Amino acid sequence: MDKHSPLFWPILLLNAAAVFVGAYFYQDQLAATVPQLLIFVPDCPLYVLLSIIIILGFVRSEAFSFIVSVGMVKYGLWTVFALLFHWDVYSQSLFFWTSVIFIVGHIGMAFEVLALLPKKPAKLALALALAWFLLNDYSDYWLGTVPSLPPGGIDVLRTLTVASSIAIPLLLFSFAAQLRGFAPVVWLRRQLGS
Repeated sequence: MDKHSPLFWPILLLNAAAVFVGAYFYQDQLAATVPQLLIFVPDCPLYVLLSIIIILGFVRSEAFSFIVSVGMVKYGLWTVFALLFHWDVYSQSLFFWTSVIFIVGHIGMAFEVLALLPKKPAKLALALALAWFLLNDYSDYWLGTVPSLPPGGIDVLRTLTVASSIAIPLLLFSFAAQLRGFAPVVWLRRQLGS
């Protein structure tokens, strides 16, 4: 791993900061959640933390990398959609700049992980990702671990979430090599030494 890239440590530090901000955001929900469901609460900070573990080389498993990639894309894009879907609330002056930073950060989250995507994920990794993220959706929307949101539109978010739990793993599985060959992803892989 080339840790001498000028952007390696800044990217890693941004990810670490995102984990702490996300943990702060979820602290009340985590405190109110039964222990058996805690894993389903901090979606974005959990997958950013897992990506750091991969970037640092602590885990070298293509199946693990694939599942983390799916989580980063899914929850990065979900957060952007949820913020824009409730833009009437999140664009108010109290939340505006935080919302803009969250949108940019979550787009970056969804993009960054493409550098960690295995070139040819195994079918078992695909099956595990589909099962895991559908289980997470069940926990969120039927057991109540979804993040606190403004009222209204939960049916739309639930439908989109379940659809993305199927579509994102299938798309990443089917187009992994092409995504890894995309010039910005190649550049980012060099920065991360992956």
